[in-house]
Amino acid sequence: MSSHASSVTRATRFSLRSGIILALAACCLATLVFAATPSSSTLNPVNGSSATWAGNGIAGATTDETTCVDGTDCDVYTITLAGSPTNYKGLVLAISISHQVKLNDYDLYVHKGGLTGPVIASSTGGIPETGEAVVIDPTVSGTGVYTVHVVDSTVAPGDPYSGVATIVTPPADSPAHGTAPTYANYQSPTGLGDNSGEPSIGANFNSGRIMTQAVFDTLQVTFNASTSPATATWLLKDGPNTNITTLDPILFTDSHTGRTIVSQLFGTTSLSAFTDNDGETYSVSQGGGIASGVDHQTVGGGPFRLCTADQLLVTPVPCAQLAVRGPLTQYPNAVYYASQDIGDAEMALSQDGGLTYEEAHPMYTLVDCGGLHGHIKVSSSGIVYVPNKRCGSTQGLIVSMDNGLTFTVQPVTGSTPNSSDPSIGIGSKGRVYFGYVAGDGHPHITVSDDQGRSWHNDLDVGAPFSMRNTVFPEVVAGDNDRASFFFLGTPSAGDGTGADTGTPFNGVWHGYIATTYNGGKTWFTVDATPNDPVQLGVICTQGTTCPSGTRNLLDFNDLTVDKAGRVFAAYTDGCITAACIARGNNTTASHTRLDNDQATKATIIRQSTGLSLFKGQDATPLRP
Repeated sequence: MSSHASSVTRATRFSLRSGIILALAACCLATLVFAATPSSSTLNPVNGSSATWAGNGIAGATTDETTCVDGTDCDVYTITLAGSPTNYKGLVLAISISHQVKLNDYDLYVHKGGLTGPVIASSTGGIPETGEAVVIDPTVSGTGVYTVHVVDSTVAPGDPYSGVATIVTPPADSPAHGTAPTYANYQSPTGLGDNSGEPSIGANFNSGRIMTQAVFDTLQVTFNASTSPATATWLLKDGPNTNITTLDPILFTDSHTGRTIVSQLFGTTSLSAFTDNDGETYSVSQGGGIASGVDHQTVGGGPFRLCTADQLLVTPVPCAQLAVRGPLTQYPNAVYYASQDIGDAEMALSQDGGLTYEEAHPMYTLVDCGGLHGHIKVSSSGIVYVPNKRCGSTQGLIVSMDNGLTFTVQPVTGSTPNSSDPSIGIGSKGRVYFGYVAGDGHPHITVSDDQGRSWHNDLDVGAPFSMRNTVFPEVVAGDNDRASFFFLGTPSAGDGTGADTGTPFNGVWHGYIATTYNGGKTWFTVDATPNDPVQLGVICTQGTTCPSGTRNLLDFNDLTVDKAGRVFAAYTDGCITAACIARGNNTTASHTRLDNDQATKATIIRQSTGLSLFKGQDATPLRP
């Protein structure tokens, strides 16, 4: 198709979409407006000071807090705490909402100040709950105005909620929910996955298969769960143009549509193809955006950012702008390609499922962040996120609310820069879990409920194993309260990442997975490779300046979840011979930076038991 014909088609679609939007907006003018009753209260620093309000049981189906419209499918209630923070010593603010029907689902967010202020507490438990609750410490968060935002996530008419805010003494800390999962390791057979640095992994919800790629091998993996433990079948499924040359490999699977995109970086573009049948057949694609960068490519995707019918009533013009960047074909989801250009970084949108891409748009410059970035993730409401390990004095999260057209850099407060790319997982209702390696080498994960504008529950999940060095953090989330965090770690102190080439590093690295079932308040951390070290000595993260023999694992691993909520991690195993494994399991041995096999063997960790990342699967326990 000529460029002229393409522009006419886009203009026609813009006109049609704009007309639809204006018609919907006019239709919505008759929508009744509701509000919390009363709309506000003031509480004093006295045990038992309380207030109640009545909510509305109107219909609502809101993806997350960013897609609701106040007075239509979400309510606002304002609480003012009188006095100073010191007046609340030994007291907390407890806020809860309740309703009757278990199949309805309200979500609770609390902002400090107005709705544009940071989210300092949230409760988004989901069905089958009949209430949500949070506890806030005013000696930490301060006094003054708190805005309670109640969102109709999945609510049918006739089930109004009621709200209560009370000053009370602190409740006892609740224990972690659930039990620690267990895992099994599956190594690729001889001849497959033997050169597998920088693996990517994806799960096809439709077929149940796992797709993984590293360097030139694209592998289809089928787990036979009719046996216990499950067995794995590995098949080579290379794309027609992705097993020839590479500067960076990447694979992305859109779990819901089943489409897998494979790509090899090739200068300022990529050699790429996609498959809708797990590698049986491929379609060759454009590969990446026009004027993309030359390094560190990533592909991601998910729903387009679109306006709800309620939002059309309030902001018809921005809604029209979003509609122009919506789907152009029957493929329903957006696909994004990003890379860095030795400083600046760019992202390009594909509106036809990864077949073609627009011209790339800048995400940030060196003034904002370092050039290298992590992998693209997209929320269920279409918000695009890219993590970065160095944005000034902290790590950062790059956010696009308009399908990759413009970007905002959000600092991850409390974090410190490091040499490993961070990773994020996004819960079903938009909660962002940011997993990173802190400046001291410890594995941390922190949580945001307002698209990176504020962060809470920053925890060192390596503490149970006295972790001193960590690389390759990878995160995936399922339900809003559930997420897993995979990383390679060692308790050995010193320079484990290769900057100090003159000092031997006596490190034994294993793969660890931390899991939360309560929104990041607590985590279970387990050694997922307890009997087989991943690497001995150094895992260098200094790029092309690494000493010979220390960068065999390259720059990252990957993590995904299947339809049942079972977690899968792809990693490169550098220690595969019996002799290397024995040395690693000898706790009194010393190791030099070359005291390993320097292997790059494709391996998958599969969750065997424990709760999955989807609450709806709890009635069907996972089996090995």
